[in-house]
Amino acid sequence: MNRSTKILLVISLITLAIVSVITYINLSFAPYSSARSQSNSIAEEKANIVQPDYFGDYTRTDRYFAVGGLTNKKQYRYIIINAKSGKTETFDKGNAPLREKVLQGVADRYSPTKILHINLGLYKGKPTWEVAFENKNNTVGYNLVDFKTGKSVQLINNI
Repeated sequence: MNRSTKILLVISLITLAIVSVITYINLSFAPYSSARSQSNSIAEEKANIVQPDYFGDYTRTDRYFAVGGLTNKKQYRYIIINAKSGKTETFDKGNAPLREKVLQGVADRYSPTKILHINLGLYKGKPTWEVAFENKNNTVGYNLVDFKTGKSVQLINNI
């Protein structure tokens, strides 16, 4: 094999590897993107959320998708969608604590090294934030926080 053929072969292999990685990443995120897109459509249709800025994927005994955002009347609202049945529940933010305040409360209580996510769903029929965090000893904790009061409902720690 001459030198130009070897260079062409190496470039082809590198290009193939890059295309494969990009394809894998796109396929990996497709279900998430689809769920988010469908949830945003449902949020606009059923809750009049026209400027979504939050999407959550909550899984306990059931799986829920949640969307939060402004309505056309500039009111902040959340919708929780049961992923299996499609049943929805809508909650105005009202006097409920902000997501940031819920996150700060978990950070203050448990001093995690990292907050992994905050997702909104239903726990025992009530809207509940699930905050997942990483502890200093590299274990994971989950704190369920009541949507309306901001009080801790359940803690699963050091998993």
